Amino acid sequence: ALFLRNWPYVWKLANAQDSKVRGKIGIKPMIHSQGQVGGSALGGWGLGISKTTRHPEEAWRVIQYMTSEDTMKRFVLSTGLIPSYQILFNDPQILAKFPHFPRLLEAVQKPALRPPIAQYAQASDVLQRYLSAAFTGRMSAEQAMQSAAQETRNILGRFKSPQVSQKVGNA
Repeated sequence: ALFLRNWPYVWKLANAQDSKVRGKIGIKPMIHSQGQVGGSALGGWGLGISKTTRHPEEAWRVIQYMTSEDTMKRFVLSTGLIPSYQILFNDPQILAKFPHFPRLLEAVQKPALRPPIAQYAQASDVLQRYLSAAFTGRMSAEQAMQSAAQETRNILGRFKSPQVSQKVGNA
């Protein structure tokens, strides 16, 4: 058995014709400690309209089209990515192509926000590198987590905002 935490795009790759794990993988909600609740990473895409556009109505129509249920269904069928509409997780056409979607729905129903820090990308990279070192036996789990914690503290400390002094009166 092997555990892989990844984004939904991996399902399509893992089940490709030439994949050695084709038909041998499954999806499960995020594991957690006893008495705790697991959660999948909450993410998404955002669409917006520039306040300086000369075509705000057209831009709005594009957003309406891109976020419509029909367009989302076609997007899901071509990519296998998570739909914005919950009803699509049980759509017969989608299920015919991606029978794992009901399990995927279970996994995404308990979302968790990423840590709200400006250095999230750097901190995530640190954790990924040290987890990989622990999983491959290059470091003990304890050593890897201590090193990851220290490197993350260094990143967070390095990017702290400088103190701004408030001057009062005519200085």
